[in-house]
Parts: sequence; structure tokens; C-alpha cells
Amino acid sequence: MPEIKEIVSEILQGFRPPAKLKLSEWADKYAVLSAESSAEAGRWKTIPYQRGIMDAFTDPMITMITVMKSARVGYTKILNHAIGYHIHQDPCSIMLVQPTIEDAEGYSKEEIAPMLRDTPCLQGLVTDAKAKDGSNTTLTKIYPGGTLGLVGANSPRGFRRVSRRIVLSDEVDGYPMSAGSEGDQIKLGIKRSEYFWNRKIVLGSTPTVKELSRIERHYEASDQRRYFVPCPQCDHPQYLKWANLKWDENQPETAHFVCEKNGCVIEHSSKRWMIEEADRRQMADPSSPFGWQPTAPGNNSVGFHIWAAYSYSPNASWGQLAKEFLESKSDPEALKTFINTALGETWEENYRAKVGAETLQSRVEFYEPGQAPEGTIIVTAGVDVQDNRFAITLWGWGRNEESWVISHEEIFGDPSKPEIWKQLDNVLFNPIRHANGGMIPVSVAGIDTGGHYTHETYQYVRSCMTKSKTTLVLALKGQSQKNKPAIGKPTKVDINFRGQILKASLELFPVGTDTVKALIYGRLKLNEIGPGYVHFHAKLPTDYFTQLTVEKQTVRYVKGFVMTEWQKPANARNEAFDTAVYGYVALQYLYTRYHRATIWDQFERKLAVQKPETGGIKKEEAAPLQNQPTARTMKPNRKKGFVSSW
Repeated sequence: MPEIKEIVSEILQGFRPPAKLKLSEWADKYAVLSAESSAEAGRWKTIPYQRGIMDAFTDPMITMITVMKSARVGYTKILNHAIGYHIHQDPCSIMLVQPTIEDAEGYSKEEIAPMLRDTPCLQGLVTDAKAKDGSNTTLTKIYPGGTLGLVGANSPRGFRRVSRRIVLSDEVDGYPMSAGSEGDQIKLGIKRSEYFWNRKIVLGSTPTVKELSRIERHYEASDQRRYFVPCPQCDHPQYLKWANLKWDENQPETAHFVCEKNGCVIEHSSKRWMIEEADRRQMADPSSPFGWQPTAPGNNSVGFHIWAAYSYSPNASWGQLAKEFLESKSDPEALKTFINTALGETWEENYRAKVGAETLQSRVEFYEPGQAPEGTIIVTAGVDVQDNRFAITLWGWGRNEESWVISHEEIFGDPSKPEIWKQLDNVLFNPIRHANGGMIPVSVAGIDTGGHYTHETYQYVRSCMTKSKTTLVLALKGQSQKNKPAIGKPTKVDINFRGQILKASLELFPVGTDTVKALIYGRLKLNEIGPGYVHFHAKLPTDYFTQLTVEKQTVRYVKGFVMTEWQKPANARNEAFDTAVYGYVALQYLYTRYHRATIWDQFERKLAVQKPETGGIKKEEAAPLQNQPTARTMKPNRKKGFVSSW
């Protein structure tokens, strides 16, 4: 009889479900790394900092997980193991969302298929891809008790008519703004799981741009967990921060962390010990201050931040990270990649971080406002038309486009009435005093026509054609397209009753707004006086510098494509920035009328004519510069092409 009981017991063992394991335990016991997608093929071994992330996947008390990460931390493998675990241990329906359908197909072929082939406990659970029933396709895997569906975030079809208990969203910062016309993909994925009491939603991504990063937004709404390690010398618990990584000048191989409490030097050779010791202590005592600890307790979801300083990869040594930083710090695009993929942090696509109003105001100079400083050879004006005022900036230009803000003023009034336009005449058509004692006119003024008073602005520019022999006024219109030249070929806007363009029509010049703004901000960052440097006089108000730096360049997705654009906070004023753009475009117009190699010599000779031998010249006595192109003579040379001399 005992023998029969033993036989029956052994038979019943075969029907007993496998023991419930945490994800890290399952991976250590069953997971195999495939040669196609791993540097080292073979059995998986969980790295200590991965354990907390993995076990959150199988913690029934956790519904939503956010992982903001760098590269080189093994997150893709964690996703693979989560899928393998549920196919083997806890069958259910799973949705895996990748940025595009092509990404989903690539993930299926490069990660899922090799895992199903090489992991013994998964072999045979998913129907062979060659089976006639078609239950196993590239984007759909059916197994006993569940289905794995791989979806592209750019396709609304993948989110329709399905219910999934597990929703894994990978690289969410690479998602288009919307799945077709359906809306936010994260919300769509969560909607697909709402009927399951034991659902699990996981968001993971390398972050991109601050304020536009979805993963950062969700991480900040979580309990924001960090991996705390002990200092090898004083045992102080701390998480690794980039700011605490130091090295000797030009010697990145000496990189080490500095203890934030006692200043202890922590060498790279201690990295593994710290990470593993933190894991050992947390497992022995969950209340210890080591391992994964929330830094914003009280939030509903769980969030993890992990970056390359913790990685065991040979290409993620602290010295290697320091070297990568030094190689990228002078190149904004390379530095952005480093911050995103090595630090796992968002990039502030915001020049205010480098060009602040206070910084610009701190370098003002004591030259006379309203007077062209020494070095000025050409004067241009930028005019911005607002609903109740004009903003006008006069710019002085020297060789190599070194520039001076001569004046910035506002004229208040109703642009629909002629009085305010007459006041604008007084600013644009009266020559100003030069530091050499002579007088210099505004050569070209650029005025924006894109506001609420386009008709009135057109009429004003038409009237200016006969008002002055020394100042030309250009009608400008900003372009939304990227990579356009500062000033483009004009279009005629006046037609007769037959719809024919008039010969003497007003010409509207398109402006490459994005191009000019990027150039101006780049020049505002210059600290050494010389080519491109911008000078400010000391009597400019604080608000001027705020307006000049209020806009920032941001990134968004339009129909799946990355687009950069300049934005300003709601209700913020930016007239100073706009008038800087129009003043620069006015200078660019002169390049279409003069040879770039000789323009400065020509204008300097004209300026010398006005320089008095003794004493100054009264403003009302100032004669126009000789041979200065006028509103009627400064016409593009059509035969040679509008931009032939650029």
C-alpha cells in the first residue's frame, strides 16, 4: 500500500501547478539569453538593481509601474522575462506597445522569437509560426491561457476591440503624439485593461525633452524610487548622482564618486560591492535605508529611475561615462544624447538654461542709448505690431555682424488710426547720431505683417516708398517651415480688378523665423566680444531682457515625425525677441543688394562722408548718405537671381 501511495503522489505532482515565483526568481531559474540579442548568451542572472524592478512586475499590490532609464541597464531583457513569465507561470492576455509597427515587428523577430526558441520551459507553448492555423504571426502569439499582441503606437487599429490584463508600453517617449485620431496611446492601453481587477500597466523609456517627456511626467507622478547604496568608508546611504562624479582635469579614467555626506572618495572598484551590499541588506531587512527607496512617498504608482553608473556593462565604467561626457559637452546634439541615454534624464531644450535674462543684463555696457556706438557701420530696425502698440528696436551692425542695441522703445496707440503710424515715421526716418559725431540713417526697417493689422501695415509700407531716400521699409511674414533662409524671395500682393498682379505691387518677404531665432540665441550665448557678439546699453529695462529670452525651443511629434518649434509661456511678452529677428532680416536684405565681401567697406566709406572734421552736425542739418539705395532703387536684381550673391 505505501508503494501505491507513493506512485499516486508522484502522479499528482505532475498535475500540481508550478510554485509561484517572483519575476527575478523565475528569470534566475528559467531564463536564457539568446545569441542574436545578447552580448553573452546563456543563463540569465539578475543584477541586484534589476531585482526590485522585476519583482514589482509580479507584486499583486502594484498596478502601475514607471521605469525612467538610460541605456545599458538591461531593461529590454526585463520586458522579455515578464512576457516569458506570464506565458509559463501565469497565462493571460498581454499587449506590448512599441513606437511603430516596424519597431513591434523588429522586437518580435529579434527578442520574442529567440526567447521562445531558446528557453526550455517556453518551448512548445506557442504554436509554431509555420502552423496552418495561423495563430502565431509576427505580431500575435497565442499560447494556452492567453495571447501576446504586439502593437505600434502609430496605429490606432492595434488598440481596438481588445482586452488585455498586462499592458507593457516600451520607449513611450518615442511614441507619436497620437495613435491616428484615437488619442494618447498610454491612455488607450490603460483603457484596454480596465476590466481586469489584477491588471498591470508598465511604462518604460529613455527620456527625451523636458516638459514633453511622457516618461518623466509619469515618473514624477510616482513614488520616484532611487537605488541607494552604502558608502564603502562611512556607510552613508545615497543614490548615485552625476553631480557627484568627479575626475582630474582631462583625465576621465580617474573618475570617482564623492560621498555626499563626508566627502569620501569612492573608486570604481567599489561599484559592484556597493550595489550587491545594498541588495543583500534590503533582502535581509526590508526597512533598511538601502536598495530601492521611494523619494516621493504617498503617490499612487511605483516609479524607478536607473542610469548607466549602476550598469555592470564594461562600456559603462565611471571613467567611460566621464570620457563620453567630455567628448560630447561642446556639441549640443551629442550632449543631448549623452544626457538621455547615459544619465537617463531629460534634456532641457531651453536656451534660457544657458542664456538667462539676468546673465545678459549683467554684461550691459555704458554707451549712450539712441546713439550708434563706435564700430557701428549699418543701422537697421525691427518693428513688431501689437494690438495697442508698436515695439521698435534699432540695431547697429559692425564687421562680422557684431551688433549693438541702439534703442528699444514702444509707441502706444491704435494701429487702425493714422496717428500711431506718423509717430513710427519719426523713429524710422530721422537719422541718429553716430559716436564719431556724424549722423547715420536707418538703412532698412523690417516690419511684421502677420498680426491683426495686416491691411494697415501693408498700407504703411506702400506709403514709405516715397517718404525717404535713405530708409527702405520691408513687409515681412514669418514662415512656419524649418530650415528656411533668413529672408526669401518676395511675393507681390497687389492685384487689379481682373486679378492681375500690379507692376508696382507691394512685395512681401518671407522670413525663416526658426533659422533666425536659433542664430540669435546662439549669439546671445557668446561671452567674448568679437564676431557675432551682441552689446546692450545699461539703460535697457529688465523687461527687455526677459522678453529677449522668454522663448524656448521644444520638440513635439507631428504625424509621427519629430518637429522642433519655438514656444513661449502663455501671456508672456516676446516683442524684444521678435524685433531682434526683424532687425537681423533687414540686414540680410542688404546682402542681396551688395556683395558680402565689400558691403562693409562700402558702408564705411559712406559713413566717413558724414564724419565731421571739426564738431558735430546738427540732426536737422544731416544730409543723406551719398548713393544710399532708396526704396525705389533697392530692388532685387531679377536677372541674376534673388539669392545669387548669398
